[in-house]
Formats: sequence, C-alpha cells, structure tokens
Amino acid sequence: MNQLVKQFDDEPSDRESVVDSDRPRIDVSDLQAKGVEEFVRTNVSTDRVSLEHRGSHTYLVVEE
Repeated sequence: MNQLVKQFDDEPSDRESVVDSDRPRIDVSDLQAKGVEEFVRTNVSTDRVSLEHRGSHTYLVVEE
C-alpha cells in the first residue's frame, strides 16, 4: 500500500535553504562544542555568533 504525505510550508526540512537571510551560516554539524568554540576563535572575526538547528544540521550563524 502506498502512503502519500504532504509537507506543509512551515514544517522544517533537511533540504530547507540556508540562504534565506543575509547572515552567514557555517555548517558545524560534525563538530563537538569544544570544536565549535575553537573554530570561532581562530576563523571568525567576531564573537557574536549563535547556533541554529535546521533539520538534522547545526549551523553557526555570524551576527552582524
């Protein structure tokens, strides 16, 4: 038996675009918390960052 599932526009998706705003996002899904901290310290020119979860991915969002 086939099942049809309709996804509504407001449901999160792994395929959701991450370019819907001007803020840069960096996929840090594979890093542990300490790795994210080290990445920010060495590669990002500001400490104003936040984490955003979209589906099964975690993004580092650089605040401006």
